[in-house]
Amino acid sequence: MKFSEELTEKICGHLKEGATITSACEALGIGRQTFYDWMKAKPYFSYTIKKAMAIPDKKVENALFKTATGTFRYTEKHYEQIKDAKGKTTEMQLVKTIRKRVVPNVTAQIFYLKNRKSDEWKDRHDLAVSGGMSITVVSAVPRPKGKGNNRK
Repeated sequence: MKFSEELTEKICGHLKEGATITSACEALGIGRQTFYDWMKAKPYFSYTIKKAMAIPDKKVENALFKTATGTFRYTEKHYEQIKDAKGKTTEMQLVKTIRKRVVPNVTAQIFYLKNRKSDEWKDRHDLAVSGGMSITVVSAVPRPKGKGNNRK
């Protein structure tokens, strides 16, 4: 496959929609090695690809933040089947529209804090031990085989 600006736009289109590099290359018939060769040899191509990949990443980051803080809102539409004057059921009709807010999500909050404030929110804390200490390693001693020594 020959490099072109049109091909760059097509690749970026896939990446902006959240596709991986592998799936974008497969969709366009480009070998992964060819793609990475272009990334090394063409600085503007590399810059354009990275910029395209940042768009869905930013969307997900924003959605995570909105979910964590409870500022995510959406509109829910309710439809019902209405009967006409003769009692015949008509097609579904919009009855009401409700604006809802997603409540703050604790899992999203923890994920956010572990990544943004990892020093304060990491699960494992390193402890420094000072002073003299000795460690004795004892290997397991095999038990003799015979009656009365069955493990259950």
